[in-house]
Amino acid sequence: MTGLALSLLSATLLWWWSQHLRRGGRIGWRSLLPGALPAGTGTVLLSRAARVLVPMAMERSLDELGTLGPVFTFLSWLIAVLPVAVSGLALGEYIASISWYRTAAAPHSRAESDP
Repeated sequence: MTGLALSLLSATLLWWWSQHLRRGGRIGWRSLLPGALPAGTGTVLLSRAARVLVPMAMERSLDELGTLGPVFTFLSWLIAVLPVAVSGLALGEYIASISWYRTAAAPHSRAESDP
């Protein structure tokens, strides 16, 4: 359980930082977090599924296609990762654009909190 939690945390941090880096720091960290969460979660869950599915697929493709079979299997798996990551980032973009999230994520000024 701890390993899964650390995997989710590190994947989310990686996606969060990579979005910030890719956009040159022009978009705030709070706006990037909603995309990092589903992208990180999706890629971790996909990697957990890979532990079960990929060895069987590699073995079958090796039997059917020879030494080139595992190459096709690996490329297919990478192609499966792309929609998961892109969907997560797109979902995050949508969430970050909703007014309730922008209101909740906006830093509160000191004048608003003073009575």
